[in-house]
Amino acid sequence: MPIYEYRCERCNTTFEKLVFKGEETRVNCPDCGNKEVKKLLSATSFMGQSIGTCAANAPREFS
Repeated sequence: MPIYEYRCERCNTTFEKLVFKGEETRVNCPDCGNKEVKKLLSATSFMGQSIGTCAANAPREFS
């Protein structure tokens, strides 16, 4: 269940929404209720089992 970032085409409000599969077309602006919203390209982050160990194991010239 990804969280997407949207911008309203009418009032220019930027907001996030947890979108379940099949609900992609039912996103409305929380401020004005407009249905014309644009999905924005957002940065992502991934967490794995070795969180926090990358910097410790990196060669000295990279730290």
